[in-house]
Amino acid sequence: MADPLIPRTERRKRRRQRRRVALIGFLVVLLIVAVAAVFTATRDIEQAAPKPPPTTQPKITTGISATYAAAPLRTAITKGGDIAVYASPDAYAQPSQTMSAQTEYTLPRSFLVFDQYREWLHVYLPIRPNDTTGWIKASDVVVSKPLEYQIKVSLADKTLWLLKNGAVEMQEPAAIGTVENPTPTGTFYYTDPINLTTDPGTAYGAFAIGLSGHSNTLSEFAGGDGQIAVHGTNDPGTIGTPVSHGCVRVNNDVITKLAALPLGTPVVIT
Repeated sequence: MADPLIPRTERRKRRRQRRRVALIGFLVVLLIVAVAAVFTATRDIEQAAPKPPPTTQPKITTGISATYAAAPLRTAITKGGDIAVYASPDAYAQPSQTMSAQTEYTLPRSFLVFDQYREWLHVYLPIRPNDTTGWIKASDVVVSKPLEYQIKVSLADKTLWLLKNGAVEMQEPAAIGTVENPTPTGTFYYTDPINLTTDPGTAYGAFAIGLSGHSNTLSEFAGGDGQIAVHGTNDPGTIGTPVSHGCVRVNNDVITKLAALPLGTPVVIT
């Protein structure tokens, strides 16, 4: 029932306002329903359509790698000064050690390069423990072209192979270390080729090619630091047997051929 205390014109105004509010409310409801319908339809279409495969960001590579033969093997030889060695290719790092410009046998210091990052070379070091690697600056050394030759030695087969660009050029029997003083395994390289042809009657034969590796059982030998070598012999009857203190022995005609190879020639012993 209408309130008799409220004038008729005011009641009419209020009824119009109520109708207006009701109409607005109805339109809002219709809008909500329409938006919900559009959203549902869009979602159904998206679910029905095949999704493209997820994209992945490209991997960023630094060029740093410690994998053997990740890059062509090369030799790095000092330009005449001592060589600073770093634990990482960091221009702000301090050297972890310094290698003398010459070896114990007064030959120029050399390294086997297996990878490179900008102006840094990743190299095998001629120190203990075997297979130790480090970084040196390319500006401190003269770097060779990729090495063509590589020597492989199998302790199980007591055999040495000479390979050129992966192809076998020579296969020869070899003497290896005893059970007490076994020949160490690893990746080594020529550091100290010594010509003994003027006195070939020694136990080292015509040549002794000192390597970057060291005995794992002898800290010193014959006044040295237990450095291993590939060398000749004055007792060819021992070839093919385990008789050495860790060195690899071959016949004199074989070591003479091997001695013609350059500093840094890789020698992989397995």
